[in-house]
Amino acid sequence: MNMSETTKQLDALRSPEGWLYAGLPKFKALFGRDSIISSLELINYDSSIAVSTINALMKMQGIGFNSRTMEEPGKIIHEHQTDRELIEKRSKELPWLTVGKNYFSVDSTPLFVILISEMWRNDKHLVREDMIISMVKAVKWIIEHGMNGSFLSYRKPPVDSGLQSQSWRDGIGSILDEMKSPISIVGVQGYAYYSLKKAYEVLRGFGSEYKELIDEIQFSLRFIRDNLYEYFQIDDGTYLGLALDGDGVLNRTITSDPGHLLFSGILDGRQQNEIVKRLFEPDLLTDYGIRCMSKLDPFFDSKAYQRGSIWPHDNWMIAIGLLKNGFLKQYGDLRERILHASEILGGLPEYFGVSRGGTIIENEKMRIKPCFPQAWSTGAEIYFRKKRGS
Repeated sequence: MNMSETTKQLDALRSPEGWLYAGLPKFKALFGRDSIISSLELINYDSSIAVSTINALMKMQGIGFNSRTMEEPGKIIHEHQTDRELIEKRSKELPWLTVGKNYFSVDSTPLFVILISEMWRNDKHLVREDMIISMVKAVKWIIEHGMNGSFLSYRKPPVDSGLQSQSWRDGIGSILDEMKSPISIVGVQGYAYYSLKKAYEVLRGFGSEYKELIDEIQFSLRFIRDNLYEYFQIDDGTYLGLALDGDGVLNRTITSDPGHLLFSGILDGRQQNEIVKRLFEPDLLTDYGIRCMSKLDPFFDSKAYQRGSIWPHDNWMIAIGLLKNGFLKQYGDLRERILHASEILGGLPEYFGVSRGGTIIENEKMRIKPCFPQAWSTGAEIYFRKKRGS
C-alpha cells in the first residue's frame, strides 16, 4: 500500500458535497463523529473536507427537543441516513434506524467544536461568522445539556429505540450496554475538556460579547480537571476505568480509551507517563497497534467488534497525544506498527484483529466484516504517511 492507493480510497469516500462517507459499503452516510475525526486527520492534507463537513453538520444541528431522535438545541448529529435499501437490510439488527437524522452520540458535539477551533488555528479566513455562531450553540449544548453541572454524559434510549452505547464504542453488545444512565465515558471527558479550552481561546478574542459563556466554560473546565481522577482512577491511580454510571459505579475494564486524554491537555506530566506506560504493556500493545481492550479481560475477543480488536482511528487519537506531549519514540513506534498492518492487509480497514499469539487476522474472519475503505482509517493512514514522508 502506498500514498497513491490510499488517496484512491479517499476519493471513493468523498461525497458530492465534499464531506466523507463514514465507510463503504455499510456506512455510506454522513456521520458526525466519523466525518469530524477524518476531517481532523486530514485537515493539513485537504482542509476543504473539514469545511464541507462543518457546512453539512451545521445544517443539521439540533434546534429543538425530540425524544425519539434525541435531538437537543445545539447538538450535532450521530448520523444522517438516506439509503432506504440499506436501512431495510439492517432493520432486524437496528430496528430504530430510519431515513433521516438521529443524535445518538455524546461526542459528536465536542468534536465539532474541536474541528472549528482547529480550522480557526490553521486559517482564520476559512472560519465564517455562521461557523462561530454554530460553535457557540454546540458549546452551550455541552455545558447546559451534556454536562449539566457534572461530567459530559448521555442517557440511554429505550431498548430497540436507539443506540444503547453512544461513544465510539457503539457496537451492539458493547461492554457499555448494560450500564445505568447517565453514562460518562473517560475519553469523552478529554474531548469535552479540549473543546471547551479551544472554544475559550477563540471566543475571548471577541471581547465582552461572550463574557457570560466564557465564565461558564471556565467553571466546566475546572470541574472536569478537578474531578476526573477522583472518579475514574482504578487500582493505585496509575490508570483510568472506561466509564462511570448513573450511580457513580466505575466500569474498570482496561481499554485504550484513556489514551484519548493525552491530546486534551487535562493530564499532568506524571499522569501522561503512567497512561503511556500502560498503553504499551503487552496485553494492549501488538506488533500492529494498540488493542481497544486488554487481552487479560475475561470478555476479550480478538475477532469481536470492540472487545479487543485494533481500530486505526483509536490509535491515531493516541498517537497525536503522544506527539503533542513529546513521546516521540512511542509515537514513531505506534505509527510504524499501524502502517505495518496496512502493508499486510492491503490498506487499513475499519478495524482488524490480532490473535492472542500475535498474528494478524484476515478481515473475512472477523465476527463482523469491517468496512473498507473507512474514512477515519484512511485518514489515519494518510496522516501517518505524510508525517513519515512516504
